[in-house]
Amino acid sequence: MKILIIDDSIEKSKIIQRILKKNLPYTVDISHSAEEAFERLGFVGDESKSHIPYQILLMDIFMPGMNGIEATKKLKEDERFQDIPVLMITASNDEESIDSAFKAGAMDYITTTPVRELELLARINSAIRLYNEMEKRKNRERELLIKTSELNKSNRILEKISAHDPLTNLYNRRYMDQFLDQEWAKIEYGTHSLCVLMIDVDHFKSYNDEYGHQMGDEALKKVARVLKETAKRGRDIAARYGGEEFIVILPDTKLDGAMVVANLILKKIKDGKIEHKFSTHDNFLTCSVGVAGISFQESLGSSKEKLIGKADKALYEAKNSGRNKVVLYE
Repeated sequence: MKILIIDDSIEKSKIIQRILKKNLPYTVDISHSAEEAFERLGFVGDESKSHIPYQILLMDIFMPGMNGIEATKKLKEDERFQDIPVLMITASNDEESIDSAFKAGAMDYITTTPVRELELLARINSAIRLYNEMEKRKNRERELLIKTSELNKSNRILEKISAHDPLTNLYNRRYMDQFLDQEWAKIEYGTHSLCVLMIDVDHFKSYNDEYGHQMGDEALKKVARVLKETAKRGRDIAARYGGEEFIVILPDTKLDGAMVVANLILKKIKDGKIEHKFSTHDNFLTCSVGVAGISFQESLGSSKEKLIGKADKALYEAKNSGRNKVVLYE
């Protein structure tokens, strides 16, 4: 704890300093003008250092140059000094001056005609208790901010976990349903069209049976990366629908654009050359894709479930007609 006495009277400031040093285990310094005090405090103009070197200020009301009331008001305008207790030193009980001091931000005042040791120590100790309480409050607020930040971080992690499939890191079925609800509402307001791709990995059961589930998981991760890289426009999402089945939702997309994306997915998975010797139609892992789309006019009397059902029917047709192909629902 450091206390600064700001008083142009050398004799009076020395008396106060002596009393405080005798009774309190604190550093007590003296400045003989507001300007000198500002330098000690690191306060220059409208700027101040981040570290405030004094915790209690004793400010004489009447000083040449800048008086104590003006100096207190200037300090309190800086948020760094707003919690520093300022006690006004006055040789008179002039109510108008004391009232102005309180309005400027002073917390208390001490009369010095003469300096009463008990009164001085009582008011200083009161200011010290106030300062310590404010510091405790600020520490609690800082701790609360840290805990709140940590809680928000944990909530974001939990939110990500709850929205993502743990194996592929794509969105999960639950998030996909919520997203599709939002996009469907936009269609009903006539703002855009919507396309859905249903994707199934061809002969994945035989891949799992022959290569093992660990290799199967790695294959699904590679397929997921392809979907994420391909469905990369702002609101496009790819999700794991279940097992080896995936879904890609393309908001504000027409059927020709959806077909381009579907064929690109097909090509990238094939070009990935994931060996699959037990496939009945290829030596590498492939997939089949069903595509369906809807516009505002077509959404009347329809539903998101019907849209997915159409894409699923197109996927079924792709698998039944040879696999490793894209089929558009007609």
